[in-house]
Amino acid sequence: MLISEEYKKQLNEMHQVKFGSTAEAYIKIIKRFLPEEGTVLDYGSGAGGFKKALGPTPLQIIEYEPGKEELANNNIPCDFVVCIDVLEHIEPDLIDNVLDDLQRCVISGGYFTISCRPANKTLPDGRNAHLIIEKPEWWKEKLKERFRIVKHRITETEYWAEVAKK
Repeated sequence: MLISEEYKKQLNEMHQVKFGSTAEAYIKIIKRFLPEEGTVLDYGSGAGGFKKALGPTPLQIIEYEPGKEELANNNIPCDFVVCIDVLEHIEPDLIDNVLDDLQRCVISGGYFTISCRPANKTLPDGRNAHLIIEKPEWWKEKLKERFRIVKHRITETEYWAEVAKK
């Protein structure tokens, strides 16, 4: 299981307003890591900000968003996977399942960003939108279990990683 029905309802309600557009702020950085051709999975696509910010491209962009029924089954293996400010939103008891699924989806490589601070938004039930708030080193260890970390960046509030299939 990757998401509970209760949390899926919370996300669905959040998606009624603009939610999940962080990729727009990272697009210049992300473009440096993308392959020239092939498939790219936006794992946790939110409002589709990555695809919009990327604009016309020869890449086939696939959006996976479990909080949107029409995108909830798109977590398919792709050449490259972007996962932008998603993992901190995962239910804590399901994080290993989601990381295993993310590993399954990465054919060649990926680029992930993870926020390590409380979110500015709350869920409809009142919880902070970041369900997992851990130090960057914790995330690094979680990713190292499943990927080869090519490059990474650690700040006080974020962890960014370029990863490759192990």
